[in-house]
Amino acid sequence: MFSDYDYDIAILGNDPAGVLLAQKACREFARVVLIEESGFVSDDCIAGLSHLVGMARFESEHCIVCETEQGGISITAEHIVIATGSTAVGPRWMIDHSQVIFAEEDDFSEQLNCFIAVDGNSVELVSGKEHLSRETIASSIIGLSDEQGQIRVFLASGESTLVDTVVVSQLEQRGRTSSLNLEAVGLFADDRGCLWCNENYETWANGIYAIGNVVGYPSTECTIEKQIEIVMNSILALRTASVCV
Repeated sequence: MFSDYDYDIAILGNDPAGVLLAQKACREFARVVLIEESGFVSDDCIAGLSHLVGMARFESEHCIVCETEQGGISITAEHIVIATGSTAVGPRWMIDHSQVIFAEEDDFSEQLNCFIAVDGNSVELVSGKEHLSRETIASSIIGLSDEQGQIRVFLASGESTLVDTVVVSQLEQRGRTSSLNLEAVGLFADDRGCLWCNENYETWANGIYAIGNVVGYPSTECTIEKQIEIVMNSILALRTASVCV
């Protein structure tokens, strides 16, 4: 069926969900392009897939510009799927210091004299080389400073304490959407940089979908595989309806 667009589906981003979607889309559509910020996917690893490497941004609802090393390439697509993923971001008070680290709770070392473990709003003072003791502090951290080989932790209660190490056990995930120029298509990310979608994982802009970690809602309701299935079924249903008309 003739189309005025360069591609049937354009997939934006490095999220593994985008690669899985590309594999499935190439079985149903002749013209599929994957635009990656970094070239993790080999150009010939998915039969029939077009591949661009560079920063993508929206120009209009169906037009995307990919800034490659050779310059900007403008393409159009009937359907666009945002799969840019997310990146871990430390809390605002976190400083770049060798004694301020990220680790899962299971990685906490008992060899430290004492350290603060931060998990969301929970703050614990953990101390003891031989016998680990934990004390929950009913306050949140508002700042850190380096103080002669130790870290001073400032709490919202107005108190402060010196510790050997600050361990952040949970980092916030933020959607990688800031460079997409979402305003050009009337989209806005939430306060975590994520996109909200309907039950078909379509954003508030017609024909623009999102999958993977960039989805703010309803990402927790189904697996990546299910998200891909829902998106593909939605796009295929539109194609069938168009053919019938």
